[in-house]
Amino acid sequence: MKIFERYFERNEIGDNLDFDNEPSAIVVIPVLNDRDIFATLHSLTACSTLAGAVGVVIVVNHSEVCGAEVKIENQVLARELKEYAGREMPGFSVRVMEAFDLPAKFAGVGLARKIAMDAAVFYLYRSGKERAPLISLDADTLVAPNYLDDIIFYFRKHKVAGVSIAYEHRLEGEKEKREAMVKYELYLRYYQQALKYAGHPYAYTCIGSAFAVRACDYVAQGGMNRRQAGEDFYFIQKLIATGRYGELKSTRVYPSSRFSERTPFGTGRTLKQIMADGGGYKVYCFEAFEALRRFFAGLPSLYQSDECEVNAYFNRQPDGLRHFLEVSGGMELWREVNANSGAAEQFIKRFFDRFNAFRVLKYLNYVHDGFYVKADVVEAVQSLFVALDWPCAGSPEEYLQWLRKQ
Repeated sequence: MKIFERYFERNEIGDNLDFDNEPSAIVVIPVLNDRDIFATLHSLTACSTLAGAVGVVIVVNHSEVCGAEVKIENQVLARELKEYAGREMPGFSVRVMEAFDLPAKFAGVGLARKIAMDAAVFYLYRSGKERAPLISLDADTLVAPNYLDDIIFYFRKHKVAGVSIAYEHRLEGEKEKREAMVKYELYLRYYQQALKYAGHPYAYTCIGSAFAVRACDYVAQGGMNRRQAGEDFYFIQKLIATGRYGELKSTRVYPSSRFSERTPFGTGRTLKQIMADGGGYKVYCFEAFEALRRFFAGLPSLYQSDECEVNAYFNRQPDGLRHFLEVSGGMELWREVNANSGAAEQFIKRFFDRFNAFRVLKYLNYVHDGFYVKADVVEAVQSLFVALDWPCAGSPEEYLQWLRKQ
């Protein structure tokens, strides 16, 4: 397939992987001096493999500017992982890559994940398995026993480019840490549900340890990026834009709730900040999503309308959204989408392709700088529950357990 050949011409493949079990899917795991990887591997290799054999690619990585102690520990870890990979594990074949002394400008989880995914997709291409799934996991994330089978069967049954996998952070540790983790995951789920409530069709949670992508779609979207953090969000947005992205709720991953500052932002840093703020966590208020809901509801009327009508519709929006549309080129967006749509349905799809998750995030940041005040996460969740006529559960953890079932 030429799309693969073009991809490999532009992207250097680090290792020429080989597996002895002809895997039906490959799991990729970036590791930086993280001994939790052994618990993750134990969880993974305890999974059922009725759907077929599975390959696992671990890339042990560090930056050229890492401290000497981290580099030594990483080298020891790589040797131990290679010994582990030599065990007999029916249904599994584990390979360990070393990506040491990566350029400081690019080193991080994004580049590490890309190195592993590129090598895995090259193997699948050579093996004639261009439609097999690549599964993204993290070194500190446990999985449910049906994890592998359900992912592989899902890709066989559905013509998807990729899929988000249900997740539940492990609630462990002392009271303050547990409460911080509850609030962080509460926010993730609040954001997704509030975006769904607003009527946005691309309301997905983007977590690096909880998604999978078909090999041919991985290369079609240009592969994983090298961002030092947030690489999962940016890549998954490309998959969502294909219109062939799904959610898999029949299995689970269980990310760690540990503190970490290995990335510029993310779970660990957020947990530390919540605890530093005495347990408080301010998030985008629900009113900002309510404004989007009213705006999105009127989109069908904008198809083939004249500019005066569209401008009048924009001016009827709440101040924050109205100003955002002005400064972000709302009219230009409408002109382009309207001119290139042959039907109302196409207009709506094209509109949300442009008013995507990136633009929503820009909107929320813009309106919370002068138009709205961020709310405590529990208050925001309560507003969401009232709007959806869900029972007000009581404690933050009870709210979280309800949201986990949705």
